[in-house]
Amino acid sequence: MAAPPKINVKCLNKTYPINGKSEGILEDIDFFVRQGEFVSIIGASGCGKSTFLNILAGLEPHDSGLIEFDGISADARLGKVGYMQQKDLLLPWRTVLDNAILGLQITGVARKRARIDALDLIHQFGLLGFENQYPHALSGGMRQRAAFLRTMLLDQSIILLDEPFGALDALTKLNMQEWLMDVCLNMNKTAVLVTHDIDEAILLSDRVYLLTSRPGRNALILDVELERPRNYGMVTGTMFAELKKQLMHPLWDQIGAG
Repeated sequence: MAAPPKINVKCLNKTYPINGKSEGILEDIDFFVRQGEFVSIIGASGCGKSTFLNILAGLEPHDSGLIEFDGISADARLGKVGYMQQKDLLLPWRTVLDNAILGLQITGVARKRARIDALDLIHQFGLLGFENQYPHALSGGMRQRAAFLRTMLLDQSIILLDEPFGALDALTKLNMQEWLMDVCLNMNKTAVLVTHDIDEAILLSDRVYLLTSRPGRNALILDVELERPRNYGMVTGTMFAELKKQLMHPLWDQIGAG
């Protein structure tokens, strides 16, 4: 018997009260992620992508629908997933190492134990030699690596990523995308990424969900059957171009209709 999806969402709905009226944000969303998969969500601005991540993380309630982790109802989700946002949120008065262990310390892990755990991963995250530097001395990519290390140290099997590379320059972003693929593969994480970058979504993902304009609904579910390991050279290939076309056409229709 096949294992249940790592994340399973059925008929999820979310509304916000706006100007005294209830406005739909997400409507009848179906979504699943298998263990070890990398799945992306794209769509026009305001379609509810980040709201959906906040709901998965337990930061916001949903109005109706089913959310399961490993086949078990996940009503109490807060603290059960790792969540990395676009801003690195590093504390300027803490070193790279002490920023990385902040989440562990909040959960009650002793500072000495937390530092040992972080140092075990410093090399894998490209931060060896920068443990005692402060955030102001780091490049944008290194700050994101430090923030990602902080997220991964919590050792959650599910990682949520909300535009983590959106503020980086183009070359740094390419480097970080390839690095992220290696880290998630080596650490056997299940990842959900929200992005506006179609190339990024295709390159990283096993499956891409395209949402409609608000209220966000399932518009397209695209399986990405590119071989792994992947690299950025794939974006010029014929198969990549065909996948991109399948996403671009409905997305441009949304933008034109808006």
